[in-house]
Amino acid sequence: MHWFGRYFGAPYQRDTEQTDTPTGTPCEWCAEPIAAGDNGVTLPVFDEPCLGERAYHYDCHLRGIVGGVNHQRGRCTCCGGTEPPDPPELTRRQAAQRAVMEWDFSRGAGYIRYE
Repeated sequence: MHWFGRYFGAPYQRDTEQTDTPTGTPCEWCAEPIAAGDNGVTLPVFDEPCLGERAYHYDCHLRGIVGGVNHQRGRCTCCGGTEPPDPPELTRRQAAQRAVMEWDFSRGAGYIRYE
């Protein structure tokens, strides 16, 4: 794993190396291109034929860990509810940003914008 963008002291940034921002590369989660100034990570790929790394926006990567808003609220189908993990009216990138906002507030941290 490598990180790109601005250093803000996240634990993963202290334990891994920084790399150049993969500007123009589509994010593996939302498919929107990584832009100059974005924060994120690149993760190794071990499946054939695409050995290498895939890029994620910071919010998109974190959403994959903490789950969507409805998942965090216990409303999605995997929690016994009826909602999809992310609000359907949002783009995948917006859903990831909203999920990080929800996660930050649930921890009492307030929303810290990392980009």
